[in-house]
Amino acid sequence: MTKSNKKQSNKSGFKPYNVGFLLVFVLSCGLANAQLGFSFLKLPNNAKVNGLGGMNVSLAGNDINMIGANPALLDSSDQRQIGISYSPHFASSHLLNLNYSPNGRWAIQLQNLNYGNFTGTDVVGNLTDGFSANDFFVGVTHARKIQNISFGITTKLIGSFLESYNSTAIAFDLGGTFQHPKKDLTFGLVAKNIGFTISNYSSQKTTLPFDLQAGISFKPQFMPVRFSITAHHLYEFDIVYFNPNINFEFDQNGNKIPKKIPFTDKLFRHITIGTQLLIHKNFNILLGYNHLRRKELHLTEIGSGAGFCFGFSFIHDRFDFTFSNARYARSGASVFGLRYKFLK
Repeated sequence: MTKSNKKQSNKSGFKPYNVGFLLVFVLSCGLANAQLGFSFLKLPNNAKVNGLGGMNVSLAGNDINMIGANPALLDSSDQRQIGISYSPHFASSHLLNLNYSPNGRWAIQLQNLNYGNFTGTDVVGNLTDGFSANDFFVGVTHARKIQNISFGITTKLIGSFLESYNSTAIAFDLGGTFQHPKKDLTFGLVAKNIGFTISNYSSQKTTLPFDLQAGISFKPQFMPVRFSITAHHLYEFDIVYFNPNINFEFDQNGNKIPKKIPFTDKLFRHITIGTQLLIHKNFNILLGYNHLRRKELHLTEIGSGAGFCFGFSFIHDRFDFTFSNARYARSGASVFGLRYKFLK
């Protein structure tokens, strides 16, 4: 093979970088560790995802804020974007997410969850110095596109600080997407929070909230609607939280026995459904449903809207504004999102 042929072959095929990326991605799928720790990483950190059920790895487009859901959604066709999401979260906490990309291939992410200031006391209740609590991560995202397939990776430095205690970690999000060349159809796959802790709050090791997610987004040809279906926790089938105070029934003798959860219920706890109503090219309505959230937070005594989400987006060539609200039991979490595209 001549040098020119070698050069042409390298341009048209997978480079060593891509082969290594695929190998790491496949191996990572076996690193399923779902123990709690750094749980703020599981929060939907942008308004669109929040309004579409809380999880979405396949909604392609020109919104840089989507790279928090899947790094492969960093779109190389869009240059110099900045995105910001803000949520006045529960109990006076505040969630802020900032994304910036100079060229569509590289991006930086910053997320901070500030829990506010607290009054300190000693063991007998005497007042001491106040303290604060924060969770954050700083990430660098890189994405590459080969024809209709995109790959992306985000490297994150994570920190959690409570008074004089802290815990830090390094994690990776590995993602891929396939966009149909003619149809409005995208498949997405992502392995989130693969990594290790550097320091822990105590002698007990803190683990990262790993998740493996896959999804599809599609728009029927003659319908002004785009549907998204996302499956999560793919490494473990039974993710039911068993509460003995609720999940029980009585046998024929009046004895309490564990309540059996139907197969279909267990299956749909892995699914979130999102819908974009494309009212106008400059205005969308967002609707979503998260079955796992519904089952875990629904108040049986008085009912609630747990699991349901809604929102809207104003869309312009250079900027978008999105608002969404996700229902948690009787209250909800609102997220405001803004994207701005700089002139070339």
